[in-house]
Amino acid sequence: MNIRIGVVGPGDSVQSMLKELELYEDFQAVPLTYEQTSEIKEIVPANQHKVDFWFFSGQSPYDIAISNQLVSEKDASFPPLYGASLLGRLLEAQYKENQLLLHISLDTIQENEIEEIRGEFLGKDIEIFNLSYKGYISPDKIVSFHEALYNEGKIDAVFTSIREVYLAMQEKDIPCYRVRPTKLSIQLTLKYVKERAQSMLYRKSQIAIVAIEVAKDQKALQEESYSFKRKHRELDLHRWLLYYAEKARGSYVQMGDGLYFIYTTRGEIELESEQLWFQFVEDARVNTALEVRTVIGYGKTTLESEENARRALQEARETKTNSIIIVDEDLRITEYEAAIGSFTYDQRNMSNSDEKDKESSLSPAFLSKLHSLSRYYSQDIVTAQDIARWLNSSLRNARRILLKLEENQIAVQTGEEQSGHRGRPRRVYRLKFREQ
Repeated sequence: MNIRIGVVGPGDSVQSMLKELELYEDFQAVPLTYEQTSEIKEIVPANQHKVDFWFFSGQSPYDIAISNQLVSEKDASFPPLYGASLLGRLLEAQYKENQLLLHISLDTIQENEIEEIRGEFLGKDIEIFNLSYKGYISPDKIVSFHEALYNEGKIDAVFTSIREVYLAMQEKDIPCYRVRPTKLSIQLTLKYVKERAQSMLYRKSQIAIVAIEVAKDQKALQEESYSFKRKHRELDLHRWLLYYAEKARGSYVQMGDGLYFIYTTRGEIELESEQLWFQFVEDARVNTALEVRTVIGYGKTTLESEENARRALQEARETKTNSIIIVDEDLRITEYEAAIGSFTYDQRNMSNSDEKDKESSLSPAFLSKLHSLSRYYSQDIVTAQDIARWLNSSLRNARRILLKLEENQIAVQTGEEQSGHRGRPRRVYRLKFREQ
């Protein structure tokens, strides 16, 4: 298995990481260096096709890539800075300066790491002004932090993990030392990267089946007698199926009257994204006048993928929405809406479900879906109108659901609100799902 690792950072940091990467035969390093951290925004998109997993030199470049949605958290990592990273540089600095450095400033390393080494190695005599932060902040702000402390005479030297800050301190003739991840930190992260990358490649190679079903409404059933007209439409649909099967690098098979399967892999589905299948539904409607349901099933085997695709079809028939429904190997259901995004819920009975959930006539799968919708909309105060909108159901059914939830202490009535029209006010409920 050859895993292409994009090694991203300043030139010296990349060289240190490449030395550790040589110990792993499964890795093929793709070195990508920069002078300014902001270059990440150009480097990563330009090299996406060359890389399976991203290995950044530190917290700042990693956060820029994540926050700008250039990579996902599951596809990237970086070696963290521990207190041991500071100890080595502090010893080197004291030897070089030929004095005890009792007042220093530091950035990036988290406060809990400093407290850990302070109690065990540094003692109370050394004063550390620490700028710890999560994610990314501008190098200019870090430079200002260190420079102000030095000009006020509060510190003897600066310790930074940011190359741009290190170079700026040198230009200002401020004693500065670069703190880098230790070899152990890089090695531990690489072990984690290997496990994640192997898991990711296995996931991408999973079999995926895109199931397409021609929806037969009452009008379509009445047109069955005009078989030639319908057959011509289905022939047009075959052309679009062939086109989209090629885009998904798969093949398609007609499984029965109005049911088609496109066989491909999970990696190809995720590469093109679910928007491809929303476009297919639209193309089929516009060019063939046929309404189609499109769902996806993932699995470790072809049989499992087909079973999950059929589960997704059944779910699509029941929900009667225009969403793309995916059922994965763990029977998790993900619904993608073209305009608003996605939410996921579990179809299996959860072993840690509350007893009141199990005793309810509402299934654990339904409760999981409702819980996911509540979190998706960041809303736990609801009315029957909200539930009806979420589930694309009638108000009567939504009221019945809320009553069942109230009976099982999953919802509690908190008040009423006037709708602005004549009639009874709406009941307002608070959902009390247990966080997992």
